[in-house]
Amino acid sequence: MNDELEPQRPPASGGISMRPAMIVVGLAGLILVLFVTIGIVSTRAPAAVKHSKTEVAVPGVSLRSVQAATLLSPIASGGEPPNNILNAVDLPAGSARVSHQNNTAGAGQYDAQVTFTSTDSQAALIAFYAADMKSQGWQIVDQGAARNDPGALEVLGKLAGSDGYYWEMGATVNATTFPAGGPPRGTTHFTVRLFQVPDPE
Repeated sequence: MNDELEPQRPPASGGISMRPAMIVVGLAGLILVLFVTIGIVSTRAPAAVKHSKTEVAVPGVSLRSVQAATLLSPIASGGEPPNNILNAVDLPAGSARVSHQNNTAGAGQYDAQVTFTSTDSQAALIAFYAADMKSQGWQIVDQGAARNDPGALEVLGKLAGSDGYYWEMGATVNATTFPAGGPPRGTTHFTVRLFQVPDPE
């Protein structure tokens, strides 16, 4: 009978464990899922353009407003101006479109305008835009005599567009005229100009 014990095997070497690597992969996957979920939740469809013809009271002035998007349609295409900018532009009720003009001329930044006519006075129209633009979220950056347009007054505002750019709106109101055969209160031409603010160099 052999009383000698069989030699024991040496313990297995520790080697490289895959467990830490799997933890890192799992965390990376969790972070990826988290960011995708945040992206889906925070992505919203752009606001629809409002075309309501309902007249709305503007605080502080006698003129009532209507949404301008329908009458601005000749200068709106390809997502410019963005919907939130179009929705922030109003017209005094009763305004009629006279003409429109594209001022971009290959500059790369959107710049266009529409001219309207109204039977309201210059003073009433400039007061309307000073109040209405503010109520629509425009930051008023200038108000007073229009440059290069003697006798005209303007209100200039700035608003962030949903396209990532700032946009400016200028409402320039010409002096009221009283042509023969015209309305007793006279006729006033005014222009709404929208332009995309270029990125600073």
